[in-house]
Amino acid sequence: MAIRQLRLKKLRTLLILLGIAIGVATVITVVSLGEGLRINAIEEIQKSRDLTLIDVSPGFRENGLVLISDSKVEEMNEYWEVVCPYVKDAYVSPSGTYFEIFGVQEDYRTANGLELAEGSWFGSEENQIVLGSDLREKLEKIDGVRIGTPVTARLRLYGEDGRPLDREISFTPVGYLKPAGNELDSGAFMKLEYAKGLSKKEYYDGVLIKVESSSLVHETREQIDKLGLSSSSAQDEIDSVNRIMNGVTLVLSFFSSISLLVGGLMVVNTMVVSVYERTREIGISKAIGASEYDILRMFLAECLFIGALGGVLGDILGILFSTFIDRVGRALLISRLEIGNIEHLTALNFEILAAGVLISLFVSIASGLYPAWRASKLDPVSALRQL
Repeated sequence: MAIRQLRLKKLRTLLILLGIAIGVATVITVVSLGEGLRINAIEEIQKSRDLTLIDVSPGFRENGLVLISDSKVEEMNEYWEVVCPYVKDAYVSPSGTYFEIFGVQEDYRTANGLELAEGSWFGSEENQIVLGSDLREKLEKIDGVRIGTPVTARLRLYGEDGRPLDREISFTPVGYLKPAGNELDSGAFMKLEYAKGLSKKEYYDGVLIKVESSSLVHETREQIDKLGLSSSSAQDEIDSVNRIMNGVTLVLSFFSSISLLVGGLMVVNTMVVSVYERTREIGISKAIGASEYDILRMFLAECLFIGALGGVLGDILGILFSTFIDRVGRALLISRLEIGNIEHLTALNFEILAAGVLISLFVSIASGLYPAWRASKLDPVSALRQL
């Protein structure tokens, strides 16, 4: 009976389906766009950061600052194989360019996957340094720094009274690195013990830990926290991107769901009109033994079919809209905004499409509850008087 009623009013049914389908398609398109942007952002982080690296820094506890001493490093070596302590200090070139020099050991280079573009890694001589790709380009243009040519820089230190205590240091760049795509491109590297001696540090500024797989990062960070130290990893950036994109997608979905509200109002209006139009049918049905529950089911069945068909049609339109945005929007981002080549701007999956159908069913059935209840409560005697 529900299917027959929908087929008798083809134009009205088609308009309702379009209203529901456009609302569903809008929500699907917005969610797929947000999902695509989130995936692209995470992929960029994964390209530039190693998910198996954990950067350990001094921790803050109730009893004060927990520094990274040699004993702390030895304790870490008992848990993990690759433990790379380092120090870093701010330096100023003759032209006034600020940069950081990391005092590291050989395993730090291996853990970060740093590759030389020219020259060699620093050797046994204490004043040798290796430049990051961005720093090398900057110092070459501004200060005329060349591989093998000594350069003087000022070590920026501060006394107990807070006053700067600059100290001139002579370095010999022996090589520079290929671009790593992160903050290491703007720094330089030297021998760890020499760097500690220059700044007279007794403690390390940080420790780099490399685990076997990204699945061990969470467990490792919990152990680091037990040591009283702080830690960070690329997963922090991924979690931040997920939170931001979830919020953006939620807000955009809220506004795009207005079209779904319009579709729901269309269902309410159509079903209320249908109750008036089918008063005789309802009266006769009750007169021959139909219960209120039977009438309720009949009207809700119509809403169920509208919701199912509207959801499927909405999924089809959502796929078409997402494909259009992916092709047109992706080309626009690459050409106009000079963004690197991205494979897809939107991302659709089974969960999004299934959610579209479920949302359509919910809106349709919820919108039809009142008209169905009203039809089930209709007095059969009053309905039969209209015969």
